[in-house]
Amino acid sequence: MKKIFTSLLTMVAFAVSAMATDYKDIMTVTVNGVQATPTENTISIEDKGENGYTLSLKNFVMYMEGEPMPVGTIVLENVGATANGEVTTLKTNQEITIAEGDDPNFAGQWLGPILSATGELIPVNLVGEIRGDKFYTVINIYFSEMNIKVVFGNGGYQITNSDFELFHKATYTGAFNKKYESDEPNAWHSFMSSTGSLASAVSSNTHTYISDDVRPGTTGKKSVKVVSGIVLGFQPANGTITTGRLKAAGLTATDTKNNSFLDLTNKDVDGNGDPFYTLLNGQPDAIKVWVKYQQGEVNETYPYATISATITDGTYYQDPEDKTYTNIVAKAKNDKIESKGFEWQELTIPFDYASFATNNAETKAILVTMSTNAQPGVASSSANNPDVLIIDDLSLVYNSQLASLKVKGADVEGFNKDEFNYDLTAEGAISVDDIEAVSDGQGAYVTKSVEDVDGGVKVTITVTSNDLQTTNVYTLNITGATTTGINKIETTTGKGTAAIYNVNGQRVNNMSQKGLYIIRQADGKTVKVLKK
Repeated sequence: MKKIFTSLLTMVAFAVSAMATDYKDIMTVTVNGVQATPTENTISIEDKGENGYTLSLKNFVMYMEGEPMPVGTIVLENVGATANGEVTTLKTNQEITIAEGDDPNFAGQWLGPILSATGELIPVNLVGEIRGDKFYTVINIYFSEMNIKVVFGNGGYQITNSDFELFHKATYTGAFNKKYESDEPNAWHSFMSSTGSLASAVSSNTHTYISDDVRPGTTGKKSVKVVSGIVLGFQPANGTITTGRLKAAGLTATDTKNNSFLDLTNKDVDGNGDPFYTLLNGQPDAIKVWVKYQQGEVNETYPYATISATITDGTYYQDPEDKTYTNIVAKAKNDKIESKGFEWQELTIPFDYASFATNNAETKAILVTMSTNAQPGVASSSANNPDVLIIDDLSLVYNSQLASLKVKGADVEGFNKDEFNYDLTAEGAISVDDIEAVSDGQGAYVTKSVEDVDGGVKVTITVTSNDLQTTNVYTLNITGATTTGINKIETTTGKGTAAIYNVNGQRVNNMSQKGLYIIRQADGKTVKVLKK
C-alpha cells in the first residue's frame, strides 16, 4: 500500500511539474523598424526538466496599420535556463518551422506554414526572464526578408508613461473645502499631490499641464509642460515633477525638508491609484530625455533647469539629501540645462555606479526629478511670466556593445566597438578563458564560445543589453589556433549559476552523479565542486 501511495505521489508531482504556465501581457511587434499595433497575447511556458523549457505562442497575428497579418503558432523547445535568485533567464537561438494557427478567422491565411512548405527554416532568437508571476521576453524572427522584433511585457526596465501620453487629475482640498486640481502625468507627480506640513501652501498652484508641443520625430501626441509659480503670496517656487512624491515642510526654499522622495513601504496612492514610487529591475547606463526650456524673469545667477535620477534599494531616499545615504546604487544628474532659444534638445546623462559601489545596494527603485531651476527658490518672480520646462519621451538606456576585447591578454588590433568581425592569427590552443570581453553595459549579458573551423578557430561573443532589447554579435576568425577545454561561457554582472560542466568539459544540467564539477557563475568566476 505504501509503495502504491508513493508511486501515486510521484505521478502527481510529475504531472504538476509538466503543467504549462500561461503568461498574459501586452505584445509589441516591430517589422523592419515599423511598429505594429500592440495587442494582448498569451505565451505558455512548460518546464521539461533536463530537456529545458518549451515556449508556445499560439495564433501569432501582427496588425500593421490595422490590417491583420496572420503568422501562425510558434513553438520553441529545449530552451536553456539560468537561475539567478528570483529571476530565471531563458535563452535560445534556433531555426524552426512555424505551424498553422487554429483560429478559424484566419484559416488558410497563415504565412508560417506557407513559407515552411518551401523547406526554409526560420531563424528565431529569444531572451526572456521569468520573475514571479511575470514573463518578459524579446524575440527576434527573421522571416522572409522581414526582421520581426517581438517584445512581450515590460520587465520593469523602463519608467511607466515616460512618453507622457497619459494623464490623471490630481486634486487638493484646501481651506473652506475649496478644491484645486491639475493634470499630472500617470506615474509622475507634482505639487497638487504633495505631502508635508506645508503642503497647503504649495498645492493650490498649478504646475503641470498637458501639452501638444511634442519633440521632433515622435509618434506621440502629448508632452508635459511644467511651470514655476508663486507661493505664500511672494515666494518664487520652481515647477517640479517626480516619479516619487513631493514634500513641503520647510519654511525656506533651501530647507531639505522640501524634497522629492520615494519609499517602497509607503502605501499611499495618487489620483490614478498608482504608488508614489517607480520600481526598477535593470541597471541602465544612462537616462535620455527631450526638453524645451525658457526662463520667465531671467535669473542670470543660475539660468538652468535640472534633471536628477537616483537608483536605490527602495528604502527611504530624498532629493535633495538631508544626510549621507548608503542605499544608493547609482546617480545621473544634469543641473545645467540651458534654454537654447526654447528649442527642443535631446539630453543623455550617464549613470555613475562607481562612486556608490561600496554601498553594495541592490537595485529596486528609481527616483527621477525634473525642475525648472537647479537651485531652489530662484524661479521667475512673475506669476504671469513663469519659467517653463516641456518634457517628452524620457527613456532609460541600456548599452549592448563591447568596451574592450583581448585575446590571451593582448588587445585585439584595430578593435572598435562598432566593428563586429576580426581576422587574426595565432598559434596553440585557445579557450574561452583566453578571451577577455568587457561590455560597455553595466548589466549586459555576455556569452563567449570557441569552436574549431577549417584552419583555425572561430570565437563568437554575444552581448545582450540588460533590458534584453538589443543584441550585438562579435566574431573572431583566428587562423592557426586550436580549441581546448570548456568552449562556452555565459557571464552577466549578477551572481548565480550560468553553467555546470563535468570534468571532461561537457555541459550538464545538474550535479546528480558523483564526481568533480566545474561551475561557471553568472559573474564569470569558476568554482570547482566535488560531489560525493
